[in-house]
Amino acid sequence: MLCSTLFIIFSSFCIVSSIFVITSKNPIFSVLFLILTFACASCLLFIFNLDFLPISFIVIYVGAITVLFLFVLLMLNIKLSELTENYSYYLPFFFIMGFIIIAEIFHVIKFGFVSLSFFDTGVNSLLFEYLNDFTTKNSFLNFIKLFSNIKMISYTLFNDYLYCFFLSSLVLLLAMIGSITLTLKKQ
Repeated sequence: MLCSTLFIIFSSFCIVSSIFVITSKNPIFSVLFLILTFACASCLLFIFNLDFLPISFIVIYVGAITVLFLFVLLMLNIKLSELTENYSYYLPFFFIMGFIIIAEIFHVIKFGFVSLSFFDTGVNSLLFEYLNDFTTKNSFLNFIKLFSNIKMISYTLFNDYLYCFFLSSLVLLLAMIGSITLTLKKQ
């Protein structure tokens, strides 16, 4: 009950804030609504008991990409008078693309979903029995279930891909130093 109400609240905030990302006239407000969209999406992923994906959404998208967008917007110093141009030229393109997207959604709803009833006789019940036998016989799948998602990803990241992790942190450090030197005012 509580999860379903939280899902409805966060999904509605996510939809409304994503609409405001597109319709906002001020690009700074648009980026702030983008941050709210990412935060609501990560809350939705937390509701589904995912561990690593919402944390990576917060760290990568909110912590790096949207801050980069804000940095670029502040560096460019876009005037609001430049943003109030006429959009009537693009209206036929918007209607055509909107019609295509709505047609695809109706096609997926009508033809795309398949019933996954495992209680019927036939192929579905045989598949279900095979999957049960497969998971009980293999000890590797039982071993994976002992640890959480974050523990397995962190173990793999810091053991198998340690040099790639250090290399990516050095690239991000160089990007940060470069952006700081670009914003320094020359005296």
